Amino acid sequence: MSMNEAETRYHLIDPLLRAKGYVSRAQITLETILTPAPVEPTGAKGRRSKGPGRTDYLLCIQIRVMPKPLPIAVLEAKRESEDPLAGMQQAKGYADCERFDVKYVFATNGHRYGEFDCVTSLQGGPFPFSDFPPHAMLSARYAKDSGIDLTQPEAAILFQADSPAWALSRYYQDAAIRAAFEKIILCHLRNEPARVLLALATGAGKTIIATNLLWRMSQAGRLPKPALFLCDRDELREQAYTKLKAAFGDNARLVRTERGDNAARNARIHIATYQTLGLDDDDGFASFLSEHYGENAFSVIIIDECHRSAWGRWSEVLRRNPDAIHIGLTATPRQLHEAKNAPAEDREITANNRQYFGEPVYEYSLIQAQEDGYLAACEIVKRKASIDSATFTRAEILKAGVRDIKTGKPLTETDLTKAEYTGKDFDDELFIELRTPRMCEDLFQLLCQNGGPEQKVIIFCTREIHADRVAQHLNNLYTRWCNEQGHTPKDHYAFKCMGGPNKGADLIEPMRGSGERAFIACTVDLLEAGVDIERLNAVVFFRYLQSPIKFYQMVGRGTRIHEETQKYKFWLYDYTDVTSLFGTDLITRPPRPGGSGKGGGDDGGNGGGEVGGDGPAVGEMRGPYVSVSGDGRFILGLRDGRDARIPVDKYRREVIQRVLSEAHNLDDFRALWIETQKRRQLIDHLLGDNFSPEAIREIDRMSDFDLYDFFGHHGYHARALKRPERGAIFIDHNQSWFSGMDDKAAIVLKGLGHQFAQGGTDALETPALWEVPEIRQAGGLDALRGLGAPARVMHEAKGRLFGV
Repeated sequence: MSMNEAETRYHLIDPLLRAKGYVSRAQITLETILTPAPVEPTGAKGRRSKGPGRTDYLLCIQIRVMPKPLPIAVLEAKRESEDPLAGMQQAKGYADCERFDVKYVFATNGHRYGEFDCVTSLQGGPFPFSDFPPHAMLSARYAKDSGIDLTQPEAAILFQADSPAWALSRYYQDAAIRAAFEKIILCHLRNEPARVLLALATGAGKTIIATNLLWRMSQAGRLPKPALFLCDRDELREQAYTKLKAAFGDNARLVRTERGDNAARNARIHIATYQTLGLDDDDGFASFLSEHYGENAFSVIIIDECHRSAWGRWSEVLRRNPDAIHIGLTATPRQLHEAKNAPAEDREITANNRQYFGEPVYEYSLIQAQEDGYLAACEIVKRKASIDSATFTRAEILKAGVRDIKTGKPLTETDLTKAEYTGKDFDDELFIELRTPRMCEDLFQLLCQNGGPEQKVIIFCTREIHADRVAQHLNNLYTRWCNEQGHTPKDHYAFKCMGGPNKGADLIEPMRGSGERAFIACTVDLLEAGVDIERLNAVVFFRYLQSPIKFYQMVGRGTRIHEETQKYKFWLYDYTDVTSLFGTDLITRPPRPGGSGKGGGDDGGNGGGEVGGDGPAVGEMRGPYVSVSGDGRFILGLRDGRDARIPVDKYRREVIQRVLSEAHNLDDFRALWIETQKRRQLIDHLLGDNFSPEAIREIDRMSDFDLYDFFGHHGYHARALKRPERGAIFIDHNQSWFSGMDDKAAIVLKGLGHQFAQGGTDALETPALWEVPEIRQAGGLDALRGLGAPARVMHEAKGRLFGV
């Protein structure tokens, strides 16, 4: 009998790698990548799947006595009986997206191996595994291909360990730091300014990456001058300070005026917002920067959320520090259409993230993080208000009776600035009387159906007065619901959350930390970025958007996992078709003439302001009846290398086609399903192709059915039986079989039906099966020996169970 993957690793792969030098006296340089189990959008809050996380090898090289080995290759292990090249497609996929920041990818079954060279893009093999390159040979190969002499002092940063405060960093965080260091070293060798861009999904831990990056540089003696961490919001500054202080202690300080001086003057790490440096002050431009910092004052400058800063004056800090290493952090590295009237020097530095910093040296996407189990899964529910496809002329609006939304006075033709108003103008320049109430009612029903109304939710509204009205309607709906249910209402159920005093920003902390108050935040863009609310269950769009950058940042509010409440999924309720922005290029345009220019034009020309001032009047129109209907359910996936919302019907069809490719008829499928290894291989193939069978089963409301019945129903038109039904029928239809065997054996086999009824196929393939009281007391496996080999008996029992 051939060895399984774990046995192959232990008996064949590990010994040879050790013999090849992938172990040193001081440190094991053969590491395994460990991630949490992937998350699945199953149920209202999702769940962690039962399968393990990633278990590839990371092959590392060690130079002299350095704190940490350097990973340079991935090795995908397969069981002994598999083709040694079977793992190459999977491994190449990982390498292509630079998930591990390695140069080489190998795959082996313990006897032969194949390889993919990421430098040349050539694949080779299979070769005898005994010929696998030794540690010294792979080290020399890496040095040649990377252009970095590992024996020289500048290479020392590649071998530094993380700060003890953040020593449990994730593999991709380590990969991002190594990728940044490789570029920094090469830039210095070429006498070029070091400019680095890192692009990681919101929630992936960019601030921890920045902290460990600076720590490693400090340990390698590469911070002769202070480092500056620069961001544009107090929330981001406080988050950065917390993490940097944990690593650097009092050597990490906030930049601010203290007794007329700079409070951070003696620190190694300076943490500032653009505002504290005077970079956003038209009256005293860069006053604090110029007063307290000279030219080339910093060794490293890290720009957090660098996508937000184009066309802003923050670039002054970069101009004053041309010799420093400039590092941009973002989830959305954008390209920009340049503003025609922008000064040339601004265009040079701020017009294009990718142009200034260069292409990202490392990227880690939302979908990759979801697959790895680090970020919450997503289910998209599209809704549509019936009126949103309508167009209203100026004459129709006047005839319907339109009034100023603030004063209630009738508007005249001269008050209406457009000849026609469409759905994208609603709740911005024209309010339809019934539209917001109907959308709120529909959303409240969805919340009740999918986890209950007391969930943490962010609703992105068009403008402040829209947020006021949404909060009002939802609070009324919640109060009525509580009265009907005999439930005591919680405090601050729905609230407006805007900047400024008495506008709800003070409720962000209760929303983040409390399960008893502050549930639904109605905002415009205050919560777009920089606010981590791990327990957030849903992100809702009542607002139209054109900017993919703003959209991705907003979606990112829901991606964080919250273990305490077992939140592994978030709902994305889309009322304005904004999810069509998934997978679009991150390109934005300059701000509109007369605008403030802040935010780099991300608003895309859609709302975001307050009603009043000297702007045009905003009307509220008595409108026709409004209904809200479903416009599709979607799963977020990867298609052609881009994020994509995949319609459930199409997703289901693709899943089933993948199953049919391995089992052409129901008999073949049943035979495959009974064999544990073949069944698990089928599931692995689906997951490897970015399909989650659990997700589609949940969406199809078939959670009471085993995956066997789900696939059998959709793929082979078989009658689907719920788990309790199949378990009961198995026992009932096999009475003559049970009566012809020993009573204890019959109890054990009937117990299989009982366990299947509770846990499905998985319950039959766990060691815990034999600890179930009725099965253990009847003798377990020993009771089956009278019928023959227990494995054969179990195989027959499964055949009868799945054959009913």
